[in-house]
Amino acid sequence: MQIGLSSAAFYGRMNTEDAAKHLADFQLDTCEVFLETFSEYNMSFGKLVRERMGSLPCVSVHPKGTQFESDLFASYARQRKDAMQIFDGICSAGEMLGASFYVLHGPPGFKTDIRPENIRNIRTVFPEMQRVAADHGIEILWENVSWCACSKVENIVSLLDMFPEQRFVLDIKQALHAGVDPLLMARAMGEHLAHVHVLDWNEEGKLVLPGEGIFPFKDLMDILWSCQFHGAVILEPYSYQTLDEDKVHRSLRFLRNIIAR
Repeated sequence: MQIGLSSAAFYGRMNTEDAAKHLADFQLDTCEVFLETFSEYNMSFGKLVRERMGSLPCVSVHPKGTQFESDLFASYARQRKDAMQIFDGICSAGEMLGASFYVLHGPPGFKTDIRPENIRNIRTVFPEMQRVAADHGIEILWENVSWCACSKVENIVSLLDMFPEQRFVLDIKQALHAGVDPLLMARAMGEHLAHVHVLDWNEEGKLVLPGEGIFPFKDLMDILWSCQFHGAVILEPYSYQTLDEDKVHRSLRFLRNIIAR
């Protein structure tokens, strides 16, 4: 397994290219680059970030999906076309970064419990997205997100019924927000689990850095090993959690020690 950190850790305090450069100050095997806005969704910006990062590998690219991902599945063809152009631009940036994965949230269901099988046009649009991504050497991973279509264990089952080869990102904090045991979600993804986002939380449910809370990371690692997972475990903190960078270093060491054990 590899240990990484997301550039989103410095959101609002640094531009994306500067945040990506700062990642090199941490002892990382890899990283995830979080592209934050439309002007960053293109090949030239991906090249800029790649240059700033130096030799640090980038495993995944993650956009701000609420800006356009729902339009990928819209009933209006022009919306779909525009959103697909944005998606293609992000994949171009990801290709420049050397990323293997695009992290997908999918359509949000803020007021309703949206199910993958009920996403409009999913059976035609998603294969098209996969073809576009593949042209850039990128695989789309669907992430469990509490307010989107893939939030529960049964949603994993539905997606695999439609797309048997689909793989996933496990986000343990999003499972917590959805009221789902992250370990159950990990088991449901099983051999289709390709990427992991981690945080921790304390007994009051407040999000904290890994090693500061109560989440059973050893149990998670046991499941990952049993699934023959050899991907990246990415620390994806909110920017307010990274003000004390010594704590970030300690958390990364904690994760590395857990994996080593």
